[in-house]
Amino acid sequence: MANRHFAKLADVWKHLPLAEVLAIERPRHYWESHAGSAVYGMRDDPERRFGALRLEAVAADHPDLAGSRYLAGLRALDDGPGGRLTRYPGSAWLAMHELGRAADYLLCDTDPASADDLRAAAAALGVADRVEVAADGRDALAAALDAAADPGAVLAHVDPYDPRSPGSAGLSTLDLARRLIDAGAGLVYWYGYDAPGRRGWALDELAGGTTARPLWGGDVLVTSVAPPGVDDGGDLGDATTPGTGFGVVCANLSPPATDACRRLGEALVAAWDGAPLPDGRPGRLELACHLVT
Repeated sequence: MANRHFAKLADVWKHLPLAEVLAIERPRHYWESHAGSAVYGMRDDPERRFGALRLEAVAADHPDLAGSRYLAGLRALDDGPGGRLTRYPGSAWLAMHELGRAADYLLCDTDPASADDLRAAAAALGVADRVEVAADGRDALAAALDAAADPGAVLAHVDPYDPRSPGSAGLSTLDLARRLIDAGAGLVYWYGYDAPGRRGWALDELAGGTTARPLWGGDVLVTSVAPPGVDDGGDLGDATTPGTGFGVVCANLSPPATDACRRLGEALVAAWDGAPLPDGRPGRLELACHLVT
């Protein structure tokens, strides 16, 4: 299993906007740089109760969340007693479930077990003949971009563990994202940070290194309504400690898609007001949205 942080809040703010973008944009080609596994066995712990388990529990009170394609994907895997969520979909599963045979897929992960799980899910969803599973996503997506007849028909989800680490061809995921943006491909780029002063860093870097515009960024900061409030540390992997956060940068998407992301972010903030942090304190989220033209 390549992603031990599945179903935590950082995963929610990766998959919630991504699933909506897919439903609106309907790309003919879907690429992932770091796909992870297709499906994970759900865990009931404080991080997931501050993440996907909370969304499933409170979505009915928030129309944008209740009608989201992400929630529809979660419920497609509800197979426990009373519809309890026992499995959690990764981004590749959400894409294959949403787009079906209307797209083809390039899904990358260096973990052999995750690669096998992606192939098994593709077969179960009836799209095995439309799915290529590769290893290093930096090199595979760059090669696919070079060969693409119509980059505008591509939606790439780039979700790096280390955004600056180069692949065998010397390309980092930040470099890859810039190339995708300038080629006109649709992009959803996820990033995290472990201090409030780093908010929006990926949007700043991508805006400074590309010529294509506009770029939209939606950044979520985890904070608390009780002392000590925001601090300057935290576990970026869990992203549930006050002071940590995460965001998405979207490029070459339609205004309806980025507007849907903004509405979902606002709904997420409303739904998490006072939600118990893993340490028991009441938490809250702060959303910052920026458009770079």
